[in-house]
Amino acid sequence: MGRDTRTRILDTALALFAARGVEAVTVTELEEGAGLSPGSGSFYRHFASKQDVLAAAVAREIDRAEARRVPTAGTSDLGSEYRATLDALDDLRPLLALLVREGGRLPEVERIRGVLAEGGARIDAARLRDLMEAGTIPERDAEGVATAVMMALVGFHLAERFFGGPVGVDRDRLVATLASMVGT
Repeated sequence: MGRDTRTRILDTALALFAARGVEAVTVTELEEGAGLSPGSGSFYRHFASKQDVLAAAVAREIDRAEARRVPTAGTSDLGSEYRATLDALDDLRPLLALLVREGGRLPEVERIRGVLAEGGARIDAARLRDLMEAGTIPERDAEGVATAVMMALVGFHLAERFFGGPVGVDRDRLVATLASMVGT
């Protein structure tokens, strides 16, 4: 039961922190959201402080992002990979919202940057280099193309999140356009 309670606290903390900010959320609200008796101090059996639960929630989400970020070997279907990246960004929405809200005050912000931005672009660049060597796509600056694609996907995701989507372009159209620009 302790593990289940800890997970419920992490889930509640992530949702509330992303929606309202760390400072605006009380430990009592975390207890209540996790199904514990509000004001009982039960939270402290699992975490030392709000900063402790914040660090654990961020670390868990980064671990999840790393686990999802596995390049698809043996396929030249970049469109499927770009769709999967958008899906992964959907799954990371609470962490991204928290990052937007709290910015550099988040624990492990450098790890977040490394996994979500640099790590994704590095993996994509390696995939693009493989496709170039196989003659599947034209020779280009793999790192530059991967970074441009990653930023387009992240930008699109953020536009969907904050503005309801870019003007007149849906996910399928964006993915198809990116894949054709890359050369597949």
